[in-house]
Amino acid sequence: MSTSLIYHGFGLKNQKYLKTEFKEGKVFFHIQTKENNLRCSQCGSKKVIKRGSKQRKFRGVPIGLKQVIFIAKVQRLECKECGAIQQEELKYADKKKVIPINLNDM
Repeated sequence: MSTSLIYHGFGLKNQKYLKTEFKEGKVFFHIQTKENNLRCSQCGSKKVIKRGSKQRKFRGVPIGLKQVIFIAKVQRLECKECGAIQQEELKYADKKKVIPINLNDM
């Protein structure tokens, strides 16, 4: 598995592949935004400081009969330009359609 499949197979740009897990008939791809692509979600500046992260879970297009789940490490960023402290913006994610995740169940 590679970052190339995440981009070419699923169309997720600027994401780094971390690992794959296979559980309960599902495929879990762990990803995060590449360091050089982290930007302030308020003003777009690259001058940001990481201030922690959370994991979020997103449904992907199935592979055959296997359900695909992306587990994204979402960075909390502080902007040196505008001072905003917010989670990074994920272009591929609709903020209103997050799947609740309990990491202890994985």
